[in-house]
Amino acid sequence: MSKEVAEQVEPMETHGRARKVSQSKDMLSALEGRVVTHEESMRDLREKLKEVEGGLTNGLELMNEKLRDYVLESLNFVENKMTRRDDTLYAMVTNLKEEIAELKGELIIYKATLGNGVFAAEPNLVWMFPSLKNLRGQVASLVHRCETWWNRNWDLGGVLK
Repeated sequence: MSKEVAEQVEPMETHGRARKVSQSKDMLSALEGRVVTHEESMRDLREKLKEVEGGLTNGLELMNEKLRDYVLESLNFVENKMTRRDDTLYAMVTNLKEEIAELKGELIIYKATLGNGVFAAEPNLVWMFPSLKNLRGQVASLVHRCETWWNRNWDLGGVLK
């Protein structure tokens, strides 16, 4: 740029004007120095801006990775906890089903034993009651008393209170 300006400015051969041209050249060279300084400053600012943008991008990516890792860790923890609870509940349900099956078997045995015991103790109930209506009422009453006694004296485990 300074070469172009120097070519355009032609020194005059007059007495007073020669000094003006040299002053113009001094001002022009000072202005060129300022422009060069300004261009260097702008270049430095651009470089710093790129560094800052790169730093922000790297920082955001790092924060994103940390957040992703934290979320994955939390999800894995919750998944493991739920798996343990699921396994525990499955074991409890299996145990309860086995106990229910055992209790049903015991209940059938107790009902059969009670039924056989009642009828074995009084095998001739029909001969003791003169009418069928009376017999039905007496049998219902007897069954009710047996069930009441059973409910009072036996718990689900089959142990006498």
